[in-house]
Order: sequence, then structure tokens, then C-alpha cells
Amino acid sequence: MNYSVHIEKENGIRRLVLIPESDSKFGGEFSGTVSNKLMYAAEWALYLDAQYRELLQAGSSPKVIIPSSLKWSVRRVGRETVNEYRMLRLGVGELLYPLLLDPPNLEKLYPFQLQGAQWLIGQKGGILADDMGLGKTVQVIAAMRLLFNRAQLRTALVVCPKGLISTWEREFSVWAPELGVAVLTPPSKIREEAWKTVTGRRHVILTNYEQLREVPDVLKRTPPGLIVADEAHRLRNRDAQVTSSSFRLDPKRFWSITGTPLERDVEDLATLLSIIAPKSFSPKDAKLHSTSLRSRARPYILRRRKEEVLEELPDVLDRTEILELSEAQEKTYKTTVKQYSQPEKSGDKLALLTRLQALCDIDPESRESSKVERILHLLGYIRKQQEKAVVFSYRLEPLRELKHRVTSQWGSDSAVLLIGEMNEQERNINLMNFRNNASVHVLLASSRIAGEGLTLVEANHVFLFNQWWNPSANNQTRDRVVRIGQQRKVHIYRFCCRGTIEEALEQILKSKEVLFNDTVERLAQERKDAWEQLVSEVGIDNLFPSK
Repeated sequence: MNYSVHIEKENGIRRLVLIPESDSKFGGEFSGTVSNKLMYAAEWALYLDAQYRELLQAGSSPKVIIPSSLKWSVRRVGRETVNEYRMLRLGVGELLYPLLLDPPNLEKLYPFQLQGAQWLIGQKGGILADDMGLGKTVQVIAAMRLLFNRAQLRTALVVCPKGLISTWEREFSVWAPELGVAVLTPPSKIREEAWKTVTGRRHVILTNYEQLREVPDVLKRTPPGLIVADEAHRLRNRDAQVTSSSFRLDPKRFWSITGTPLERDVEDLATLLSIIAPKSFSPKDAKLHSTSLRSRARPYILRRRKEEVLEELPDVLDRTEILELSEAQEKTYKTTVKQYSQPEKSGDKLALLTRLQALCDIDPESRESSKVERILHLLGYIRKQQEKAVVFSYRLEPLRELKHRVTSQWGSDSAVLLIGEMNEQERNINLMNFRNNASVHVLLASSRIAGEGLTLVEANHVFLFNQWWNPSANNQTRDRVVRIGQQRKVHIYRFCCRGTIEEALEQILKSKEVLFNDTVERLAQERKDAWEQLVSEVGIDNLFPSK
């Protein structure tokens, strides 16, 4: 597609226009909408490339060559050099390409997803807080496609945890192949130069939160038209450096994505609102009456739950099994509590709680674990049914023990790990093996690494080896499997060791679930829970096993 850039005069007003050549799809007469988009494209071309300005001033009509078809693959640099980042820059015609296409076809979206995309388009600041597994990423990408095509957006920045960049890459290649997307995570020594080189020369830049601890100068001068913060609950701490940096950015649109806008208390929600709509909210709004905050926040938050929009999702059987500690676990557990009870050996309460939780998982000396034994028993049935399972744990020792036990029993390729010690390439290889290799029937995953962003619908069994004190974090892991694309009934297995700290944790989780429902689902009530309260609420005597 070839276009000439011209200056036209109308009623004494000069304007830039793109005139399509006769063989163009827009040849001859074209509609007002197309005409407006062509003018917008011409202005953008002039902004991007000074040579057009020089040629126009000299009386020439320079050509802008738009590719006739493009299907991008997300680009990354091979080596961390400025020259490598410079190669990510797109030409003017390539940047204009999505603008001059027909409107994108969004028929593959569920009706509620299309509604979500349209809602985002109408929001300068908004929080998409759908349940995990409802395709928040897809809705955001669909909204971005429409904005680019309608000449309402030139550049976008997606910020997410480092481990989710690959997920965004994959989703863009599937849902918006016409957009030029690049990953930008340069090291500190070339950081400013790399950002300066690429900013404005890709439709979408993907980066991680660490890159925004100090905002690159180019983003301060020319902020993107849209910033998307994925897993935005990462910004809930208003004193964190990356949160402070987010306040200094000033995009025309700021969308937050999180299924858990509230994790601790209503200050989480107030902080997010103050970032996406700084003229309307402040972190101090956490002190407002709950009714007032709920009323003010409602226009800025869209949340749908699975049961409301996805009748076709399979049933979920979620159960908690009560287990007895093994003999060795019980002995070590009692000894630990007894030592803490002695005044001269009394120490940090949080350290004690962490130690007791770890003992509920596995005894460090004997390697005995009632949870490991139970999971191995259930995995035998799952394997016979030719189904797959994911085991999530916040601690690595249970995963390593399970890896040893599973591979010893069913072969070296029967299980793969997904933990923070692996680099990104190793994680991707193990994920592909789990998804595509029929002999790999269990993924042993760190809840911190795999609990966000991943789609693991190849499995229909989820084991929560241990749980965090926050129910939202536990649901994040569960919903890696309970999500769009799942075709089978899903089984969720949770464990609680009788007479231990885990029974107290169950009560904490239940009370926090009430808090979550009363604030996120209804955007209301303020309340705080913390680990420090656990001993005083439960009592030290209740930390002993009951048998």
C-alpha cells in the first residue's frame, strides 16, 4: 500500500493528508472515517520522521510505503547491546500498518470478554478485576487492537512480573498479530539509551516491574498513550519504589489487571485507584467510610465471576483433606513448640510460625511427610486415568522430595519442576514438556513462580501442598487450571494437618475470604489480618498436635 503525503489548504487552514495511490484499497473516493484516519496517519508520520517535514517544505510529495500484509512475531534482543535494541525499531510505514487495516474481527471472544474490551476502551483509568481464568489478558489485547485501528492510540506499555512476559508474547502473537511488540528489559548500563532508542518505534513494549523502579527519562518526557499494569496488586504498597514510580507516569490511559485488587486491607484498593485515577483518588481514601469508597470506586472497576459468565466451564470439586502428622513429623513439631515455650529460648513469633508450617510439609531429618505419601497415592490413580496434575508449593523442599519419589516410581520423564532457580529458557522447556509430552503427568511448581499468569489446562488435578495466609494467592494457583480452555472436571486437593498451625491457618483463611468478598465483591468493609496476630488469637497451646 503506497501513500503520498500532501499539504492541503481548506478555508485558509493547512493540513496534512495521506493520499492513497490508485491501486490502494482506499483508491478513489473514501469515507470520512477513513479520511480522518489518513490525516491522523500523516500527522503521525510527520512526527516520527523529520525527513517528511523537510521534503514537504521543499515542495515535494514524499511517499509512505505501508506493507501490504504483516504478521509480527514478538521481538527480543539477542545480546544486551544498544545496537541490538536499535534493530527493534520499526519503520514509519510499519507503524502505520494497523491503523489502515479493516476493523479487527473479535468474533472469537466470549460476549463478556467483548463487553470487557469495550468497557476498557471507555476508561482512561480502570481496574479489570475479573476472576482468574476469564481471559483478562485477551480482553486487554482486544481493546488495544481497537484503539490502534481507530487511530486513538499510538504506543502502549505493558508492565508485568518477569515470569509473565512470555505469556504476553504468546497472547499478542495469537490475538493481535498485526501489532509490533517488543520486549524491553535492558541492563542498567545501557538502560536509558535502550529505552530512548525503542520508545515510540514499536506499537507495544513489554517490560517488567523492576525496569520501572526508576522511570526512564524518555517515559517522563513522552509517556505512552496507554500503560497496562498486569498483576497490579504488585503496586499495592504505596511506599514501594515501583509504586512511587507509577505515580510519576502520566499516560492518557492507565489500566490495571488483577483478580485480587485487595489482598490485605482496603488500602490496597485505595492505592490502585490513586494510580489509575490520580485526580479522583488518593491512598488516604482508605480512611473513608466503606460506603463512600464503594460508591466512588464502582465506575472504575469491572469484575465478573466465573459462575456469572461461564456456564460451559466444567465442575470443580474442591476439598480439604485432614491428615495426621507422621511419627517423625509429630516428634519434631512437639519439640519445636516446647523449645519456644521456654522463656530463655523464646524467639521471633514469625520464625516459629514459618518453622511449624515447614514441619507440616516434611520432616527435615527423616524426610517423612504425610502429604507426600497422600499425593503419591492419588497420583497413581491420576496416571492410570491418563490425566495430568500440578502440585503447587510455597516451599521448595516438598517439590524436590516429590520429584525424587515420582521419578523413582514412574521414570525420569514422569515429572518436571518449575521453580525460581531455573532461568526463563529452562522454565519454558519444562512447561512445553508438561503440555505436550504424554509421559510427563505431573508439574511440580513453585507457587510464587507459577501462581500467576500461566494457563495449565492440560491438567485437571491441582494439589495445594501448602497454602499462603492470603486466600487470593491460593486461588491464583488454583485458577491456573480452572480457566477458559479447560474441558474436564477439575479436582482441587488441599491439606490440613490435624492439631497443628494449619488448623489455625484454616480459620485465618476463612475470615480473610469474608473480608475479600465484602470488599472486592462489594467494594466495602475495612479490616486487617496479619500473621503477628495469629499466636495471640489462637494461643500457643493450640499449636500442639492433638493426638
